[in-house]
Amino acid sequence: MSEIEFLGALGVELLRHAELHPEHPDHELFQTSTVQALLAGAFDGDVTLAEILEHGDLGLGTLNGLDGELIVLEGQAYKAELDCTLVRPDGSSKTPYAVVVAFSPGEPVALHGPFGETELEAHLGEGVSRAIRPTAVRIDGRFAEVHVRPVPRQEPPYRPLAEVIAQQQISVLRNVSGTMIGFCFPDALDGIEMVGSHLHFLTDDRRRGGHVLSYTLLEAIAQLDGATRLHVELPEAVAAPRHGSSLDQAALRRLESDR
Repeated sequence: MSEIEFLGALGVELLRHAELHPEHPDHELFQTSTVQALLAGAFDGDVTLAEILEHGDLGLGTLNGLDGELIVLEGQAYKAELDCTLVRPDGSSKTPYAVVVAFSPGEPVALHGPFGETELEAHLGEGVSRAIRPTAVRIDGRFAEVHVRPVPRQEPPYRPLAEVIAQQQISVLRNVSGTMIGFCFPDALDGIEMVGSHLHFLTDDRRRGGHVLSYTLLEAIAQLDGATRLHVELPEAVAAPRHGSSLDQAALRRLESDR
């Protein structure tokens, strides 16, 4: 199977910035660039935050130069600064990597803890499966602790992400109520996505948050939206992803670990 046939079988469409249109049907993900490009140090994109919000009201990502962790919830965008405080970024800000969806969930799922990140997919049950299709996730509840991080804003010439992650600053939010949002991506999207669960968090008061490294969930309600298609906007400097290409798996593990 060719790369184009493989991507088409998963409902993946590749496009450039000039081909963007503001339609956002339910259950369709919109993404700019790929995790493969991000690992290589492609930290500048050509899509603005305002354009991202035309395609979805729930999602995550970062801004150019890795300037904070981007969180989109109910159509509102937040940026986690280096100390994990949240600010409202300007709509003209551009992003090198973001994923959003016009969130249209099914029946809610009650989650009863305590449990951590390695048990999430088992607790979500049939609503999410890494073997089938991407799933957007929103989890509102109480957490004994959430480990979150940003990394410092980078300046060109950019280093690979594996080197930048060594500068991450971890904050531990204890006994908090808030919302985790993000996606569970199937293994078949390796290279385009960070396979497995990719989650960001913000507190109920919208004051603190960031990229989730680990957590202990106590009680929560999960909402899931299984995606039917994935539209990937590729900046001019980013080539089409190659399925089966060898990613830096050690770097990916560091992206998702606080150890």
